[in-house]
Amino acid sequence: MTAARVAVSVILLCLLFWLCERETAKTGRSVWDTMRSASPLLLGAAFLLYVASMVLVAYRWQLLLRARGVRIGLWPLTRAYLIGFFFNNFLPSSVGGDVARIVQLASRGTPVPVSFASVFVERLLGFLAMAALSVGALVFLWDVFHQPVVLAIVFGLGAAFLAVAWACFDARGARFARAVCVRLHWKGIGAKMQQAYDAVHAYRGHHGTLWAVFVISLAYQLVLGVFTYMVTTAAGLPAGFLLVFALMQVTSMAGIIPVTLETAGMREGIYMLVLGSLGISKSATLGAMLLVRLLSIAGSALGGLCMLGGAPRVRGMEGRVEESAQ
Repeated sequence: MTAARVAVSVILLCLLFWLCERETAKTGRSVWDTMRSASPLLLGAAFLLYVASMVLVAYRWQLLLRARGVRIGLWPLTRAYLIGFFFNNFLPSSVGGDVARIVQLASRGTPVPVSFASVFVERLLGFLAMAALSVGALVFLWDVFHQPVVLAIVFGLGAAFLAVAWACFDARGARFARAVCVRLHWKGIGAKMQQAYDAVHAYRGHHGTLWAVFVISLAYQLVLGVFTYMVTTAAGLPAGFLLVFALMQVTSMAGIIPVTLETAGMREGIYMLVLGSLGISKSATLGAMLLVRLLSIAGSALGGLCMLGGAPRVRGMEGRVEESAQ
């Protein structure tokens, strides 16, 4: 899958650069000109905001762990999140980063079902927040962008996440999910799924925590929107915040599927298509979006530094579990 992503990325980026070269021949301003002329001060501020957003999502995760009686400090969870983001850049989807976070918790004494459930519920509520914002973004973009494939992906994924939430937190959904687990006998997978499901379903009684995590997920998407807008502004892209934010939501939602819009070149191409229809330079758009991608990669590279630094015995990282987590 990773090889497929690389191949698709190379082909798409070559195509996008070819399209920009045709425009450059007329305007005299290239993709590299846009990137070189970007404001270093604004790019630096955007990078710091991106890194700081890791604290926000780590706090979101911490709330879910506390609901199950697991007490872990904010810095260790932020560190685990950074390592997870680092993994995301080298595996076909964000699942690799989630596995890394679960493993880190489990290695510190947190029961595996509780570790899995905290990550699973956090991701599910994050996807639901993204889905809600993406639907609003599609309405906002309707006059300039309503591709059937993207519409199908966004609404299809949104419906799927709602169905999963129903199965996880509704009493009738719980009966359905447990009935499915009972029917899976191969190598005891049903029993393992039942254990994992019970850990997820235990959050059903923590309504306040679930709503808080959902609201934080909305806030996190807003922060990412501000980050993207700061980078596009630094590059001199004449696009308003709402337009940039709406495009970010739609492409991020569709990018959940491997080898789709998360592939380098796909997201940039969508921005070029929409902004180009509004008269904004393709070269400027590609340059700005490449800066967004490069800063995101640089931010996640901090996770690699955390890995190289080993696993320090930070007080509070032992994953102490209270009775409510059992």
